[in-house]
Amino acid sequence: MSKLAKSYPMEIFVTCLALILIFANSDRAVLGISHAVNMYTNLFIVIVSIAFLSGLISEFLPPEVVKRIIGRESGFKGTLIGALFGALMIGPAYVFYPLFKDLVDKGASMRVIATTIGAWAVRLHAIPLAGAFLGYKFVLLFNLLIFIYSLFSGFVVGFFCERDES
Repeated sequence: MSKLAKSYPMEIFVTCLALILIFANSDRAVLGISHAVNMYTNLFIVIVSIAFLSGLISEFLPPEVVKRIIGRESGFKGTLIGALFGALMIGPAYVFYPLFKDLVDKGASMRVIATTIGAWAVRLHAIPLAGAFLGYKFVLLFNLLIFIYSLFSGFVVGFFCERDES
């Protein structure tokens, strides 16, 4: 039992806390579990899609192509491709981490990966909703600044991370 406790302390803590909350207020616990199941169901589709995309890239995209399009020598063009991909990403960025690892293993630049993760905050698909609430001038300017910052931060990360790998 102690080996199990050492291996999974956070999981055990959360399980104990959940059991206490279930006994303390079962109605709210049922609502919370229902919300969690809905969230995981929605995320499941995204996770499976990313796993499928990662598998396709792993099997059908040669490292030479990855290096040419988004590798260290791809320059600004590769970084811009990463930024555009990031702005179009739907779902939480952490779901894409296995895909990013596969791309790095095939020769993708850390600069491009950092830019992609930064540009994820743009969320192009949410602009109409955000614009309706906050005004289009604000939303478009804010997203443009995020996009520009993602390019800048990608080059900074690339400078430090790729220099270490040389």
